[in-house]
Amino acid sequence: MIKKILNYIKNDIKNNYISYILFILIVPTFFIKLDYNIYSPGGLISLEDRIETDNKYIEEGSFNLTYVTSRNGIIPAVLLSYIIPSWDLVPASDVKIDNESMEEVNLRNRIYLEETSYNSIIAAYEEAGKPYKVNSVDLKVTYITDKTNNNLKVGDTIKEINGAKITDYETLKNEKEKYKENDRLNIKVERNNKEKDCYAILKKDENDNLSIGIYLAVLKNISTKENVKFVFKNNESGSSRGLMCALEIYNRITDYDLTKGEIIAGTGSIEADGTVGEIDGVKYKLKGAIKNKAKVFIVPSGNYDEAIKIKKEKNYDIEIIKADNLHNVIEKLKNR
Repeated sequence: MIKKILNYIKNDIKNNYISYILFILIVPTFFIKLDYNIYSPGGLISLEDRIETDNKYIEEGSFNLTYVTSRNGIIPAVLLSYIIPSWDLVPASDVKIDNESMEEVNLRNRIYLEETSYNSIIAAYEEAGKPYKVNSVDLKVTYITDKTNNNLKVGDTIKEINGAKITDYETLKNEKEKYKENDRLNIKVERNNKEKDCYAILKKDENDNLSIGIYLAVLKNISTKENVKFVFKNNESGSSRGLMCALEIYNRITDYDLTKGEIIAGTGSIEADGTVGEIDGVKYKLKGAIKNKAKVFIVPSGNYDEAIKIKKEKNYDIEIIKADNLHNVIEKLKNR
């Protein structure tokens, strides 16, 4: 019996050896990742599925996030990027700063998602003239400019400096100003839900200001009557959804349906004061909006000219609204 099996295997290999060789050569290419990413048009994500509120206001249309589809630089995908016109091959170094890891990049983008979510609530409630409460503020490290001057990590929440409680950006700034260049600061942080003692040495930055060598995001824990809750997936990140989140929240807490029964897509970061910031990947997001039959595409003023140029070149049938701040976007939607 064993002899028959061995003979069968021997004959099978003899008759199909070319297929086996190709299999052995091709399979590993799906596991070898080159230092590239491939970007292509994404689709739409309805904010009805991403934001929950206690009030059950029903929109006739929908506000939608736009996104860019990103693929890892495995060899087959890299080769396909030379064939498929809408797939762009981009070096991974283009999305990283200096020598940081992709893990740090992804963590920073998750922090930006939290920050823009809180900002969108504040901006919407301020525009609607409705009350909200900031319960607490967390200062999270998003980038470290010089890792030789401190042992902080991206994602750390600053809790204390030399024993002084840090409750917001102003308390951090005031505490830092008590010291001079080259002073060593003892910093207590929260990392992975545990307290950790760290340090940072004060140095002068390019503007001749004393710095501990980090960039921070300000995350505000907010409570509202409608109890706004975000439901994002683990692979979602970045600040470019802020504007559309603010519009969805505003629509739910007021009596005016800004959608007017249409599919409205868009992109743009947002500050707590309603200011809209420009983003990357407009061409991918605009094409995704077209593919999913959106009637309106809202784009930051910094990206507006690019969006208009693409619309004319591709002869897209879509209305493009320039967004510099939340108030102006709302007025433009009301007056359509």
